[in-house]
Amino acid sequence: MKTLIYKIKNRLFRFSKEAKKLKRPSFEQLSHFENFQKNSENKLALSFGAGRCGQNWFAKIFNSHQNWIGSCERFSEFESFYRYITYYDLPINKEGIFKLFLLASKMDMAKFQNTFIASPYLSFGVDEFCKRLKPDYIFFNIRDPIKSIESFYSKGWYLNTNSYSDNNPLIDSSVNLKKTFSRIIPNNSYYFEWEKLTRIGKITWFWSTINKSIFNDFKKIEKIEKFFIKLKDIDKNYEIYLRMREKFKFKNIMTKKEFFNVINKAPNKSLKDKYEFKNWTTLEKKEFEKIKNEFFPFYETIKTNI
Repeated sequence: MKTLIYKIKNRLFRFSKEAKKLKRPSFEQLSHFENFQKNSENKLALSFGAGRCGQNWFAKIFNSHQNWIGSCERFSEFESFYRYITYYDLPINKEGIFKLFLLASKMDMAKFQNTFIASPYLSFGVDEFCKRLKPDYIFFNIRDPIKSIESFYSKGWYLNTNSYSDNNPLIDSSVNLKKTFSRIIPNNSYYFEWEKLTRIGKITWFWSTINKSIFNDFKKIEKIEKFFIKLKDIDKNYEIYLRMREKFKFKNIMTKKEFFNVINKAPNKSLKDKYEFKNWTTLEKKEFEKIKNEFFPFYETIKTNI
């Protein structure tokens, strides 16, 4: 019943004003904004995360206001390909991807004044995206590792690992391009240990590797305002929303009920049964702790600063 209700709400959202703002533009439409010049009244924000961390919901908070547009994975197949070539360090020119995002940000600012662009697929390119797009704000969205891994698991991550043969860049034969390019594997000798892991272990490596990349890049970024967002701190937290409204000068203000309802506008919710931590095997829990502590033991040290 919950799944049915969620699908109905999702369908209804497609007819809302917020959804119309998010309609994906063609390149021809974007090209009309090539000469737009950003000024001090326009703000550009970029959000980085590992996925399954609330980025889509967070983007829709911005999108719920007249003077902002908040998008997530708007060009998903291009973004997942960017993850693929960046993570594996392939000699492929990225200029087309940067131009796509630059034009999209110009269109957003020309139409709505400010733009919040979120994508989990840009996580290995924090530094170069900041250099190319010159955002005013950057966000590191992160979620509790157990909740994240439960969610990735329910979304089917690393179900077909028997098709992996070595640690070379691969094409994961999946149902669409986004999934095909997004399922990375270790690109070094750790692969031989990784392939023996359970699915929980493999997903833990994925979560840890991506968050580590973002975390390290954030430490190096200067002269851009940085925000760390833990999902558990902002979820259903109206007081933080009010601080956001003040900081980012939202024109209209959502009531508490409207704010809580934003979660129903985020269409990336897992609809499958979860495999919860309490049901993990002893081996899975052991792999989770070992890999997290080895690759990314910093979750508890990160503080929401909004």
